[in-house]
Parts: sequence; structure tokens; C-alpha cells
Amino acid sequence: MTDTTATPELAPLPGVFARFIGIITSPKATFEAVVRNPRWVGMLMLICVLSGANQFALTSTERSRQAMLEMQVKQMEKMGVTVTDDMYARMQTQQTSPIARVFALVGVFIFFPLFLIFLPAAIFYAVFNAIMGGTAQFSQIVAVLTHSWVVLTIAGFLTTGMALASGTVQTSVANLGVLLPMLTEGSFAANLAGSIDLFRVWFVIVLAMGLGVLYKRKTANIAMGLFTVYAILAVCFSYFTRAKG
Repeated sequence: MTDTTATPELAPLPGVFARFIGIITSPKATFEAVVRNPRWVGMLMLICVLSGANQFALTSTERSRQAMLEMQVKQMEKMGVTVTDDMYARMQTQQTSPIARVFALVGVFIFFPLFLIFLPAAIFYAVFNAIMGGTAQFSQIVAVLTHSWVVLTIAGFLTTGMALASGTVQTSVANLGVLLPMLTEGSFAANLAGSIDLFRVWFVIVLAMGLGVLYKRKTANIAMGLFTVYAILAVCFSYFTRAKG
């Protein structure tokens, strides 16, 4: 007797824009589809294009360019660098240079994949596969990490929108420092509060959810480990960028 039982086919992977929305509305279901079919190039290109558009928009007006320059100067001074008049003039010239703007746009397609996707993915592969005995493919980790970046891409658009509207550029529009204006600017406490950002917290939760789906582990346990790393980095960054004196 011939077996006529049909083998159920896996649902096809949603399109890149559907996955972009899915990370916001139904992240677990989206990650389940991504883990089954770890395509990440399209999402990576979309995020790079959107991030590049953000960078280009921030240099599109004199007001936003000046705000970016002032923010860069403040960050350099926090790290103990004295910005001279000559340095300030060179930085100002670089911002208005068409070549510099194009380089910043193209640089997103180089810097972002190498340092914000592939390097962290290699670290996750070493931790979860080599140390903890997981069996995920590297492409699956890259896919999970790339899709998680949807959250921070949205944060970038909000930051750019606020900058263009107000003429002031902030590294984040949803950090704890906004709620604690009484803290001395540039102090360790102010820097630490500024490092606690709603979108970064959301990103960590979404990433933990994706890794949980991939490795079949509890999201809470992975999130706890990621938040521990986040806290250590925030403390170190806040200490070394505090105002001297």
C-alpha cells in the first residue's frame, strides 16, 4: 500500500519588510521563521541603507551639522582632549565636504557588518557553541543579530528626527539621563544614567529572545547574561568618559 501522507512543508520566510515589522509586533514568531531559513543579506542591506540615510540626513542642514559638531567636541573634551581652534576649523571643514559625506554613507556598509554584526556573532558562536555546546550555524547567529538591529535602527530614526526638529543632537532620545537633569553634566552618574537607554534595553530583550529561539534556551537566562555585559560596559564607559577635574 502506497503511503500518501503528505509531509508538511515549512512556511516560507516572510519578505524583508514583513520581517522588519515582525521584529516589532511578533519577534518570537519572526525569529522562529528566521532560524528555520537564516537569510540575512536583505535585512542587512535594508538596515545599512536606513542607517546611511540617517547619517546623510544629519549632515543635510547647517543646523544639524553644527549640532553634530558640538556633540563631537563635548565627547572629545569629556575624554580629556583639548579641542583647539585649528582642530575645530578642520572638523567643521570635514563636515561640509561632499567627499566626507559620501565616505560616511559608504562607511556604514563596511563598519556596520564587520564590527556590529560579524564580530559579535563570532563572540556568540564562541560562547554558545564552543563553550556551552550549542549547535547553531554561524549564519543563523548572524541572521538573529541582524534582525535584532531593527530596534536600534528605529531608535536612530527617532534621534535624527529630534535632531532635525530641535537643532540639537543627542546619542539617545530615551535614556535615564533625560529624567535626571539634576545630575552634573559629564559626571560619572550622569554618564551612567545616559547609558541606560530604553531602546538598548529593548534591543537586548529582542536579541535574547532570538538567541533563545535559536538555542532553545530560556529568554530570561540569556537576557540576564546580556544585561550583565551591558551593565559592565556602561560602567566602564561612564567612568572613562567622565569629565576630568
